Amino acid sequence: MAAEPADPRIETISSYFRKVDKKDASLADLFTEDVQFFFPKFGPTQGKAAVAEFGRRIAREVASLTHDIDGLVFTVDGDRIAVEGREKGITTGGASWPDGEISQGRFCNVFEFEGPLISRVHIYVDPDFTNDDWQRIRLYREDAPAPTPREIAERYLKAAQGFYADPASPDTLAAIVDLFDEDVDWDIPGDLRRVPWIGPRRGRAAVDRFFRELAARLEPRGFSLRSILADREEVAIVGDLASLVRETGRLIETPFAFLLTVRDGKIVRYRMLEDSFAVSQAA
Repeated sequence: MAAEPADPRIETISSYFRKVDKKDASLADLFTEDVQFFFPKFGPTQGKAAVAEFGRRIAREVASLTHDIDGLVFTVDGDRIAVEGREKGITTGGASWPDGEISQGRFCNVFEFEGPLISRVHIYVDPDFTNDDWQRIRLYREDAPAPTPREIAERYLKAAQGFYADPASPDTLAAIVDLFDEDVDWDIPGDLRRVPWIGPRRGRAAVDRFFRELAARLEPRGFSLRSILADREEVAIVGDLASLVRETGRLIETPFAFLLTVRDGKIVRYRMLEDSFAVSQAA
């Protein structure tokens, strides 16, 4: 049923939102000592101290928060009151939300009371305030989800293995090149005077030329993968490799790290780090 305007709990809830927005420490006075609390990702907890800890943690991400108190919609069922509303804010990094397209700033809080005090508050809101969870955004907005950075790294290793097994096949090279952005920023630091196939390059066509040149100059002799480390955009692939320089007959043995930046399912930045001295001596 709809809430009665005279219900003092409505004013308590409105006061709750005002205190949250002002970061008012007296917010705790609205709770029972054993208040039950829930927020997505933070999880369920109990007690005023736990609620205060949540406040400290969310302050690491959220610099300011404002609720549309006049627009709150209350639904009362005995000791339980559900509150729907909208909020806006600014992160500690300076990003504002909602954008009105993906993020809407909508939330629902469910309160329970013991007498005049709040004994339970569960907050239901998307904590991805600034749309960083792009994998799920694509999924739920009916766009095909892009591969994760780790998946791209694994595809790169598989495609490279296929290329070195059959470098003459246009399909094996295409499988590598297709993983890169049209304007990829590529670099393998080292002595360009002695090692002509390394150095900075730009664009997918330059990546194509690199692998063609590499296949002409080097013969793979060994490759071992130690680990793949990935987060939201960055990937580090670490291992050891050995290659024979066809022109000199010398063997390159070096640890390596491939550093990839992946956005929208494409490699936009590529760095290979290796023992550049050993490579230059073998070349």
